[in-house]
Amino acid sequence: MSGLPRDILARDIVAVVPVKDFSLAKQRLAGAFPPAFRRQLAGAMLRDVLAALRAAEGLAGIVVVTADPEAGLLAREHGARLLFEKEVRGLNAAVTEAAARLAAEQRGGVLVLPSDIPAATPGEIGRLLAAHGKGRAVSLVRAHDGQGTNALVATPPDALGFAYGPSSFEAHLANAAALGIVPRAHDAGAFSRLALDVDTPEDVARLGLLGAASHTRRLLEGAGLLPAGSAG
Repeated sequence: MSGLPRDILARDIVAVVPVKDFSLAKQRLAGAFPPAFRRQLAGAMLRDVLAALRAAEGLAGIVVVTADPEAGLLAREHGARLLFEKEVRGLNAAVTEAAARLAAEQRGGVLVLPSDIPAATPGEIGRLLAAHGKGRAVSLVRAHDGQGTNALVATPPDALGFAYGPSSFEAHLANAAALGIVPRAHDAGAFSRLALDVDTPEDVARLGLLGAASHTRRLLEGAGLLPAGSAG
């Protein structure tokens, strides 16, 4: 029996995960890790995000938007719908297209999550959906660096113009205000797992909180970057 209110479960919210080509992922880690490891890390983090979404309550499905064949295979392995990009047009274009498709299908809403938040948990995802407003509404979770947007819920799917990039959290707040929407803005402390994205070596060091079942944790342990057997 679900622990979420019936109206939350009836919203028909679909998760959208945009995924950059693995060979281009995590460029800010280039000074610390070689390309092959960064590619493995991108794949492991995507696996963890998809696993958390599959186990979360209140979602009607998962969509992965990518031009990377390996990411596409992982999407299908986890039961996600794949929107394969024939050309890479950038994050905002990818998410906008996915939201437009979902709106055309008359889906209730969208939850956008990045693929580099391996600490995300089904519990935090469900709690975010439960806190989301009724009707035309927007919810945002600020990244731990204070600048980015690590989770975005919009009902309907095309309720908001997407503004990913530098200072995207403030940009999304401004876009919502321009449309007359008062968003539910959550700081990183309220959703600490969703807020933890991985962009720097310091972020990698914070992943000691990952559980033993995490693909990302197993990769980092194998590389000697986390001590084995000390999962959080």
